[in-house]
Amino acid sequence: FTQNNTSNQYNAINDYNPQGSDFNNFWLENYAGGLNDYKFILEEAEAAEDWATYLVATCMTAFQFQFLADGFDKIPYTEALQGKEGTLAPHYDDGRTIYADLLTRIDNALSKDFGLASNKRLGSKDYIFAGNIDSWKAFANTLKLNMYLRQQRVNAAGATAGINACLASPYGFVTDAKITGFTTEQGKQNPWYSVNIDGSGLGLNNLRASKVFVNYLKNQNDTRISNILTPGSGASGAFNGLRFGDRLADNADSTANNLLATGNWNATDPVYFYTEAQVQFMIAEAKLSVGQDGRANYENGVQASFVNFGATVADANVLLTGNYAYPVAGTTAQKLEAIITQKWVAAAMRVPIESWFDYNRTGYPSFLVVSYNSVLSSGMPQRFPFPATETDRNVNVPRPLPAITDKVWWAN
Repeated sequence: FTQNNTSNQYNAINDYNPQGSDFNNFWLENYAGGLNDYKFILEEAEAAEDWATYLVATCMTAFQFQFLADGFDKIPYTEALQGKEGTLAPHYDDGRTIYADLLTRIDNALSKDFGLASNKRLGSKDYIFAGNIDSWKAFANTLKLNMYLRQQRVNAAGATAGINACLASPYGFVTDAKITGFTTEQGKQNPWYSVNIDGSGLGLNNLRASKVFVNYLKNQNDTRISNILTPGSGASGAFNGLRFGDRLADNADSTANNLLATGNWNATDPVYFYTEAQVQFMIAEAKLSVGQDGRANYENGVQASFVNFGATVADANVLLTGNYAYPVAGTTAQKLEAIITQKWVAAAMRVPIESWFDYNRTGYPSFLVVSYNSVLSSGMPQRFPFPATETDRNVNVPRPLPAITDKVWWAN
């Protein structure tokens, strides 16, 4: 998706020119919000030998720190969350160090005795799995697999060993990991919808479908297009897209913004940590990387995505015997491209950040087009800029400040 050509709310983002101040609230919500809460939960759970709660909080802590390390590369970690102890300018750790420690912490949490009477029954307090510890073990294994997939270019031996261990793990992998139960009532809506659609006052029309995405689905005769997108109000059922960052609409399928497609967002949409399709594509890539056959998982991923968007397995199978057929006789690169490209489609409106990480890691999909108004001399952003609150106040923020085109550690 891209910003409507008659809007200006996201100009800096669309131009690949984000400012540090754009990330102040994001940073605050992560560190002073979620991670700070999880630290308290971990301390209380460990003291009580409540290993069920400890596993949940460890998984969520690792998920959040991984996300931050993937976006910023270097972040406060070993000295983070120590404001009460007087550490107000924490040191920054590199992503490689953070990953290694997170994997150790996850394994430690998985090793605990979940049969003790001190383990709490979380039930409805657990919004994702309703207290099912087996599901949290699968979540932990899924999270580990994602971290090992990231490291393939920079830690081949360690990544291969980790991938093999995850594939052989008795914990298995999650299908969907999501929070549901949102309603149309303000304050109880899907949070992204609440902020960008309802709370912005601009509604669906502020964001338009990307031309690259629209054309890909149309060229493949992909029936998901009508489940993911809504035609523009005057488009008579046709799907038209706008090139990312094109404020003049001179590289759009139509110069009239009311003819440009929008997304099928709803107030009741779940918040996804992992989708079934995403996990199946992860397993397909993992198997491919260690010499196993990932075709079945690739096909499962395509089918799961069709169902997730309200289409059918039969619709998916039509394309799996045609345009989306797994390149069985192809090279490893061709197989990886097929997996990551379909993962990109499945990520739309579900876990789109994963597509950015995947592109920076693999270069796929290979047909993506840079922003129409890019301020960069070449390429696309590779990382988030450090928030202004850090660059202004923390003397330990890495200097010189990296450019957003500098690759994060696992992409080098």
